[in-house]
Amino acid sequence: MVYLRNAWYVAAWSDEVSDNLLTRRILNEQVLLYRTEAGELVATANTCPHRFAPLHLGKVVGDAIECPYHGLRFNGEGRCVFNPDGDGRIPAGARLRTYPITERLGAAWIWMGDPARADLAMIPDFEFLEDPSYRTVKGVLHVRANYRYINDNLMDEAHLHMVHHNSLACDMVRRAKTELVKDEGGTIWANRYGRDGAPPAIFDMMWRMTRGDYEGTMDHWVEGGWKAPCFVRNNTGVVLHGRPRDEGLETKNAHLLTPETDTTTHYFWAICRNFRTDDAELDQGIRTGTEYAFVHEDEVMLNAVQEAMGDREFWSMKPALLQADIGAVELRRTLDRMIAAEQAEQAEQQAGQADRPQPARSAEAVG
Repeated sequence: MVYLRNAWYVAAWSDEVSDNLLTRRILNEQVLLYRTEAGELVATANTCPHRFAPLHLGKVVGDAIECPYHGLRFNGEGRCVFNPDGDGRIPAGARLRTYPITERLGAAWIWMGDPARADLAMIPDFEFLEDPSYRTVKGVLHVRANYRYINDNLMDEAHLHMVHHNSLACDMVRRAKTELVKDEGGTIWANRYGRDGAPPAIFDMMWRMTRGDYEGTMDHWVEGGWKAPCFVRNNTGVVLHGRPRDEGLETKNAHLLTPETDTTTHYFWAICRNFRTDDAELDQGIRTGTEYAFVHEDEVMLNAVQEAMGDREFWSMKPALLQADIGAVELRRTLDRMIAAEQAEQAEQQAGQADRPQPARSAEAVG
């Protein structure tokens, strides 16, 4: 599968990497994450270039990673800086690929494309993750489905009444029309607004916990905004019917997807709320409910879709489309265009390099 490579992806939540070695497969590449003595993050390939041992089985010595097989050490720039064998000569080709990596919003962001093009301004803005007025519950799940199916799922309000019928289902939202909005920052929004009805079970419970019993009906909103290549933010909330939205309860949610392989995905999630911010019991309830909803409801369906699709291309299947698919269709076509443009640019660069005369390599250089 072809991915958008000149983009940031989440490699880990920051607190997943402390004094440990963490390895994750990202875009079909095995990546190693660790921290230097100063606490700076390093991201390198996880395979030693000598005899291809997995480096996560080694250890950090100073600011270098030591291979567990023969003891070669590589610094944060990927250069071999120590060889314990014989005369200690550093072998030619003893170098690791390194990746630009930075920390923002409580996460480690890795750039999988051309390092010279890494641009911090391209990290999506999920400002509520650092807003002290919000309480954040977060986690990471391993999903047995391609990331693009999860993109679709997160932008699709129509599945809620079937897949999440005991928690997120809401009849007034089921009957609403999805509205497509593109903002100036390049985010594609698919929004639904339900009015004058019964709220979803989860919001009914949270309202009663927070505000007490109520009479009458509510209004409910579900907004999903996608940013390339695979980041979705949700705003979901309720308010008493006819009242201003800022009088209601709302959660702001981050869904940060990182392709692992063509058929599996790392799913970093965060649910943020600005009510009952000191309630640890509610934290645990949100964690349990979120993981149950995705593992036992969403992933079951997504994995079934993945197995049914196999390696067939989505558009080649000529999918029948519902009105609710307007957001998912727009983001798929947008991502298709971005990937195609990146591939065309890379092909043009490779063609230009092939046309240039190549310098002769001496026998000494080869050896």
